[in-house]
Amino acid sequence: MAPDRLTGILLVGGASRRYGSPKALARFEGETLAERAWRTLGATCDERIAVGKCADAFALPFTVVDDASDTRAALVGILAGLRAADTELALVVPVDLPLVRASDLRRLADACADAAVPAAGPLPVALRRTVLEQLERRVERGAFALHEAWDELDTRTVEIDPETLANVNTPADLEALEIRIVPFRAEHGPGFAALVADTLGEFGFRAEPTLDPDLDDPDAVYEAVWVALSRGRVVGSVALRRLGPREVELKRMYLRPELRGRGLGRRLLRMALLWSREHRIERIRLDTTEAMADARRLYEANGFIRIEGDLPRQGQRRLLYELRL
Repeated sequence: MAPDRLTGILLVGGASRRYGSPKALARFEGETLAERAWRTLGATCDERIAVGKCADAFALPFTVVDDASDTRAALVGILAGLRAADTELALVVPVDLPLVRASDLRRLADACADAAVPAAGPLPVALRRTVLEQLERRVERGAFALHEAWDELDTRTVEIDPETLANVNTPADLEALEIRIVPFRAEHGPGFAALVADTLGEFGFRAEPTLDPDLDDPDAVYEAVWVALSRGRVVGSVALRRLGPREVELKRMYLRPELRGRGLGRRLLRMALLWSREHRIERIRLDTTEAMADARRLYEANGFIRIEGDLPRQGQRRLLYELRL
């Protein structure tokens, strides 16, 4: 069966108060978020429609269809896009998902009943034009919540990597997405050592040569090391130390405080887990502390479990975790 023709609907957004300026015009990897989303839709859709409020007068390289409403809500823009679409199936993408992939959008389209969304939802979304009247009734009664709208439809859920759905709400969010994660090189040594020493100090430890020989030569200690770079500065790290033929220890999972909670930790951990699976590692161990609550939640969300034992350092108890791959 031939695939359905697709309309791509780009929600351009508005003044973006949390961001401080219009997100559509924010730049990421050499292009605006609007241009990037438009290009992504073009890779999988037969036609594209940008929807917003013409009164915003954003300088964009494509025409924006006015949503003809005083209300600023994603559902209003979706309706305007569906009305203007020439196809029965549409893909809706907001302007603030710069990592969303055309391949994932195609998967949403292929799974669509009335609608299809990622497990993390509610956007991006694939929609049939047959839901138009039902969605219009929701808008008429002021019910704009997308989750509730999709719950009323025959909506399929598609597993999509949450990292590709990272949402940009602030300039710091965008900066975090621009950070590169690269294998450690000698030139990163001073930045890595400073990050480790500062993080140890933050949590009540001090660097010691006998406990921290990696500060002088990480490559001599670890099987693999990665650093996160922001404008050339080391702002994060993760390392793996070999314990046996099929066992490693996760070490130096550190981030600068201003970058925590923005998805960079997940990216670093994912890098270490991918390496471990590719190298047929069967068990990963790590130690952490009670104070590192955010890190423990990240580990547990990725399948690490607490195990018995203790590994004191400088008078503090450390908690032990392991993951069986």
